[in-house]
Amino acid sequence: MNPKGGTQPLHVALQDTIRSLIHDEGIQPGEMIPSERELSQRCGVSRSSIRKAILSLVHEGVLLRIPGKGTFVAENSGAVSSLAGRTGNIGFVVLLSSLDRTRPDIQAHATENGRAFWMPFYSEVFEGASQELERNDLHLLFFVGYQDDPSERSRFREFLKKVDGVIACELAVAPFAQAIETSSVSAVFLNPSLVLRSERVDIVLMDNFSGAYQAVHHLIGLGHKHIGLINHPTEQNRSARERFQGYRAALRRAGVKYDEGIVEYGDWSMESGYAALERLLKRGVRITALFATNDEMAIGAMRAARDHGLRVPEDLSIVGFDDSPLSSNAFVPLTTVRVYKREMGRYAIQRMLQRFREPQLVPVQTVFPTHLVERGSCCRIS
Repeated sequence: MNPKGGTQPLHVALQDTIRSLIHDEGIQPGEMIPSERELSQRCGVSRSSIRKAILSLVHEGVLLRIPGKGTFVAENSGAVSSLAGRTGNIGFVVLLSSLDRTRPDIQAHATENGRAFWMPFYSEVFEGASQELERNDLHLLFFVGYQDDPSERSRFREFLKKVDGVIACELAVAPFAQAIETSSVSAVFLNPSLVLRSERVDIVLMDNFSGAYQAVHHLIGLGHKHIGLINHPTEQNRSARERFQGYRAALRRAGVKYDEGIVEYGDWSMESGYAALERLLKRGVRITALFATNDEMAIGAMRAARDHGLRVPEDLSIVGFDDSPLSSNAFVPLTTVRVYKREMGRYAIQRMLQRFREPQLVPVQTVFPTHLVERGSCCRIS
């Protein structure tokens, strides 16, 4: 198999070659294409050229990459025809907790759209989902509400009448899940904290445990034994619970005793990260490193360290989680755990479109991998 010649750039010619391969070998939507290594060998070109061609096809919506799993033929726009007689709307639902009521960053953006976009994690999930929706000529509607408010539930049930499917983020209470289960919409739950038993709802998760383990293992490898933790309260929050478990497991594996006295809590916001580190410093605890379970709290803690005369990383190494745009633009670029947020959003929509065509599809739980990204906020202890 050789890429088509002519005056085309190589990666463009390779895109045509990959399209031909999909057609000639009868690879169907949802099925995996050959690996980069195999395509490189078959085409006689470098893997970097193959990767560039694949990424272009992903951008066009021809392919879908799921990190740690492979590259698949994307579900095509034939899904739209199966929506005849439906609304053509997909809901993007962000469900806030009672703790979010105290977050100044959320309250400062009081509209539904503003709340959703102010949360860096979900704004990137939305971007990935939006690309798939646009390609399939579908429309997106927002719902943002507090899960602890009974009045929100009736508003949510009305919202479900306006959409054909929903991506529901951070589901933690049963009434919202029951509203979806008793409706006719297709649903993908993203990072639910509620334990679910459903015959028609797909679940998309991230590997929180492994990501946290990698973060703390990295700090231990740099010689740190006194590693503080700033976490979200673990009750009714799956991500916080699993990240705490990863933190504990890394300490235990290294023979480092867990110390509850160097653990503080925040609400995912920068302000709470700042306040949490201040509380640790006021207690006079001994820490040489800090793991904050999201980037916003990590950057808040970094600012608190600076304001208290501590140098990052010389006096305090800091690791975050999520690899949000904030992390690489902080005044000290933040070592953090990468989560494939856009890919999660794209996959959620792909799965939903597939279910429109195949309503009896068996639900799946897909876990996206995480991995550590090393930047400048950590150093070896002297």
